[in-house]
Amino acid sequence: MARKKKQKHLYTKKEFFFNFFSLIIIIGIGIYFGYRSLYYYSKQNMVNKGNNQNLGEVIINSNKLVTEGDGFHRDKKGYYFTGKVSNNYVLFANRVFRIIRINNDGSIKLVTDKNVASFMWGDADTYKNSNLYNWLDKREDKHTGIYYNTIPAADNFLVKTNYSEDILKDDKIVLNNEENSDYITTLTIDDYVISGGKNGYLNNGQIYHLLGLNDSKGTLYVEEDGSIANSDSLTSYGVKAVITLKKNTISSYGDGSVDNPYTIKQGNNTNYVDRIVKLGEDNWKVFQEENDILKLVKVDYINNKDNREFKYRFSEEENTFDLEDWKGLAVYLNNSYLNNLSYKNILERNNYYTGEISTDTGYNLENNYADKVNCKVGLLNIFDYNNSDYDDIYLMNPLGGTLRYIKYKNGLLGEAEITDEKHVIPVVSINKKHIKSGKGTLKDPYITG
Repeated sequence: MARKKKQKHLYTKKEFFFNFFSLIIIIGIGIYFGYRSLYYYSKQNMVNKGNNQNLGEVIINSNKLVTEGDGFHRDKKGYYFTGKVSNNYVLFANRVFRIIRINNDGSIKLVTDKNVASFMWGDADTYKNSNLYNWLDKREDKHTGIYYNTIPAADNFLVKTNYSEDILKDDKIVLNNEENSDYITTLTIDDYVISGGKNGYLNNGQIYHLLGLNDSKGTLYVEEDGSIANSDSLTSYGVKAVITLKKNTISSYGDGSVDNPYTIKQGNNTNYVDRIVKLGEDNWKVFQEENDILKLVKVDYINNKDNREFKYRFSEEENTFDLEDWKGLAVYLNNSYLNNLSYKNILERNNYYTGEISTDTGYNLENNYADKVNCKVGLLNIFDYNNSDYDDIYLMNPLGGTLRYIKYKNGLLGEAEITDEKHVIPVVSINKKHIKSGKGTLKDPYITG
């Protein structure tokens, strides 16, 4: 019996085009998802691998450009963040910054997330004559560069930040053609505006100075609600520090979030400032490192023995930190409080500056150092570096008469009668040779021994 010859199936024109386009679609889908997988893998790998990644490149490659609204923008100067963004955090020198912009040359402009001090602009009509100018960056004068000195090997990481003292007139910026540059400066009007202003990431409930003037040549500050307001140069507001990292700055890890910020690789250029030291059962934060001596401020207020809120008057009679005033805070801290510390034997005596800042003496940084007391337990003064949210605490500086400065967590300084009861945040000093272990974090603080 003969076998039937198998007939070939001939595709119709319609079937051919259907199969052809189906194949194209399948290939396209494969390419699309393959590309996305490779893109996000490489992007994540760039962020997490990080040991030799240029920070500017990581940021640019990790952010999608937008042309309006919140996000990552491009302009003629480079790239910048604006609005309520949450992926522009950087950890450098043990403190948190926010990325303002990436300049065209690859350098990265940062501003501290929190205020780093609270004090007045001073008796000055320009930024270069202000307390901010001398406190932030190092000058030839002795008592300058308080903030600059908290950054280890600053010259290895920073380039000078360009700025101009612009004028805000009718909510518009009038540019000053005279451009200046410093390693450390503060937030300009333009910086604040491009961040989104009242609707941006720098509106965090803190009050702080702006570098710039109003049309009457008066100073400016950012209000608690994020609006820009005219300032009295003798009123104290918070201070933010602005730095610019070199274009070849290396990020060791991080994705820019608050819990996992881009972290700058510093090698051996590390410091103790802003690290936590555990003494007994108490946590202290380093705010000054000078030679081998670390100045520490207590992380929490002093509490009573039953762990309840503790407040104390400064004095009943004297407006000085007097170690012989047995009714004053100075004696309490250096006797009753000190003697109850299990670690009192490793505490060093140190100088605490108590200069009067007032109409009679002047409102300048230098006046802070006119007087001092040497003891084991003191307080913060107006011009100490401090980025903690302490509220309603006594400071070392008097205003004259029976008035004394107090600090609020929003960045303002106030005044109080010496008989008013306020929170107490003590300051002590140790030699860093006593630190034997730990990493200096809250979870793993430095331990002394």
